[in-house]
Amino acid sequence: MIRSVQDLRIEWLDDPATFFRRHADALAAIGASAFAQPAPVMGHQVADRFAKATLAQILRLDGEIVGFGLFDRLRSGLWVVEGRAIAPAHQRGGLGTRCFRDFLDTTGANAVATVTRNPAICRMMAAEFRTVLPDLSSDRPLRTLHHSGIATAVRHYAGHLGADVAELPFIRNRYPGGLYGVRDPGLRMPSPEISRDPSCGVITVGVGRKPPQAGG
Repeated sequence: MIRSVQDLRIEWLDDPATFFRRHADALAAIGASAFAQPAPVMGHQVADRFAKATLAQILRLDGEIVGFGLFDRLRSGLWVVEGRAIAPAHQRGGLGTRCFRDFLDTTGANAVATVTRNPAICRMMAAEFRTVLPDLSSDRPLRTLHHSGIATAVRHYAGHLGADVAELPFIRNRYPGGLYGVRDPGLRMPSPEISRDPSCGVITVGVGRKPPQAGG
């Protein structure tokens, strides 16, 4: 376990919008660096996500904000991830996985949805849930869309987003101009809808939380 995970402090806030106003520059800078976007552009997007969220997870190392997670609970009991970002210096060391697991443990979520074009997010979901859409371990990644819990979650989340139901589970023009630039992890997604269109995201859903593993 790397030092950053050991020293991580997680704060939970039920007024994300107020917190953003107090720390707008730092939070926008984290979003901009995490997604290789201009700070002014990402500032507006991060502000919008903080405004929509009802629960925020703030990550600190030595008192410094190094990341955040934004969440909302739909009436169906489905939790949604409105946005998350970790400063690049603290990525790829297990911090994101630790924070996602803490979110699940804190909320008791048994169904979670978000929009992504990053296969790492799908794998993170698969590590925590019994059934996941898309299933990157299958030669038919969208096969779990027929699972009743997945289908219900996709439908509720699509309504939350105001998405075109004819396109589900894909969300067109989710990221105008692309999200990650030349290092877009979406190029490794098995669905051509994602890999060929940098503005397109896919709804990823996990249902049925796996029991925590001993020592995990």
